[in-house]
Amino acid sequence: MELECVKYHEKMDSDEAACRHAGDYCQHRTSCMIVYMEKENKSNSANATSGETATKEDE
Repeated sequence: MELECVKYHEKMDSDEAACRHAGDYCQHRTSCMIVYMEKENKSNSANATSGETATKEDE
């Protein structure tokens, strides 16, 4: 999926999402899909490197 920065109109793929202007003020940051996907990708890669997998709890 392609994401677009609302402030700078830069496009990037969701798999490689990263805020290119993290040090700049941005009024959209709290609702930014790029920032959200960046955190998700980091979380998923951390789980993959530690060998953890998500499992569904048995009821």
